[in-house]
Amino acid sequence: MRAANIGSFCVLIGWILYDALGRNAFGRTPWPESVVDYQIMYEQSRKIAEVLTYDPGQIFPYAPPAVLMFALSAVPPFSIAAAIWLALLTASAIGVFVLGTRLVGLHASPVRWTIALLTYIVTNNYFQWDLRSVNCNSVYAVLLVGALLCVSKNRNAWGGAMLAASIAVKLYPVLALPYLAWTKRWRAAMATGAALVVLFLLVPVGFAGAGGATRLYESWFEQLRLATATDLTDHPILISIPHGLAKVFGAQSPEAIWMARGAKAIWVAAVGVCLLSGGIGRNRPRSGWELCVDGFALVLLPVVISPYLESYHAVVAAPPILALLAYGVRDPSDRRRLLFAVLIVLAGWGMLYAFGQWRLRGLGVMAQMTLVFVALAVARMDLRKQAGRLSESPANARPTPA
Repeated sequence: MRAANIGSFCVLIGWILYDALGRNAFGRTPWPESVVDYQIMYEQSRKIAEVLTYDPGQIFPYAPPAVLMFALSAVPPFSIAAAIWLALLTASAIGVFVLGTRLVGLHASPVRWTIALLTYIVTNNYFQWDLRSVNCNSVYAVLLVGALLCVSKNRNAWGGAMLAASIAVKLYPVLALPYLAWTKRWRAAMATGAALVVLFLLVPVGFAGAGGATRLYESWFEQLRLATATDLTDHPILISIPHGLAKVFGAQSPEAIWMARGAKAIWVAAVGVCLLSGGIGRNRPRSGWELCVDGFALVLLPVVISPYLESYHAVVAAPPILALLAYGVRDPSDRRRLLFAVLIVLAGWGMLYAFGQWRLRGLGVMAQMTLVFVALAVARMDLRKQAGRLSESPANARPTPA
């Protein structure tokens, strides 16, 4: 088992490196012409930082703090900047699994890297797109994993700073902030709020002045309006549910409209069931495993039904799958849990591809995540029931006073 675990670790690292370098460094197109998304990030961030307004002819919905971060990375010549960013992105993808396995309690497990490898297999489509395109989704994912890990260890200042940075890169993790307040993680919530003020207010104002920052935000709000439009028919890698259904049935067809609404309702219900399955008590302690389940349920909630969904946005699917498999190996003597977790993960993987290679891939993402979070709800109820039985056992009963 130890040899298999070490072998899985080597395969995992090698596979991530292959996804990062195979096409970009050793493909038919020479470096750095092979870089796709980072070239847009490089050019657009430099232009926005110079004129302090977003280009209305280019959809680039990153928040001003992210734009300034990209502009900072774009100081060197493009070939050097792209190499540095690819190295950062690759390290972030690896970090999702290194920190993610710690977050869900697998750091001492003899099958830690075997589980990590299986998770990478069933989420490879997302990571592959991110690494080959040289985007930034693994960066916000690892920041979120690190934030929840810090919160689980009461390192609230670090947790808040990392959560704010994750929100700055992509807005999807913003729902984790009210969750921290709801669970009375006040220090982490206040640290996040303070870091958001620095990143979203002080940094843009310090860079561009009050007037420049105002223009920057006004043009960014217009970018958000453009990015959330559902008529982006010419966007080549868009896989959102409304977009895919419109491609198949027609933009204004009743089938597309009602199927999209039904899919969204199913997804929201699955996330709600998962969140409620853990109990709604605000004062009870939550383990890293539970923080992972709740935090990524809230992050994936807008990701899956986003009108601007692209495959690499779903790299945040990896941590909840790690959590489900961690539940499966929690008790080595109970093989039913392991069988349940593995079957759900593999079935979700199959559902991802059952909806076609491209047009309905958004429905495949939703189906995969719906299965995972419904299974996590079942796992949470099972663990709560087991904890209740243990607390009621005679061995844990308090002695009766004489």
